[in-house]
Amino acid sequence: MNPGARAKILITDGDIKQKKLAESIGISEAKLSHYLNERYEMPTHVVVAIAEYFHVSADYLLGMTNAPERPMTMTGAEQKLVENFRTLNREQRELIVKNIAIMQEQNRRE
Repeated sequence: MNPGARAKILITDGDIKQKKLAESIGISEAKLSHYLNERYEMPTHVVVAIAEYFHVSADYLLGMTNAPERPMTMTGAEQKLVENFRTLNREQRELIVKNIAIMQEQNRRE
């Protein structure tokens, strides 16, 4: 599926007017229509602008993934935590997951 087709789905699902989207991303409604209907190839800056507008990944618009969510960004400390977690055996991982659930429950009570 091409970016125009994916963008059309987002527009329809979000009940957004093409005019509003075009204004928000800084192009004319006619130009947006051409991109959506594949008369012109959608330039990278338009793909990025549409992705940002709808809070989806550019990979989703480009058809490289079927998951519209943007990948989660992690801090260096979070990345290190994941790397360390992956070195543990199954039982250790399960113990960590249970501990996290206990701590989350404690936080909800506070």
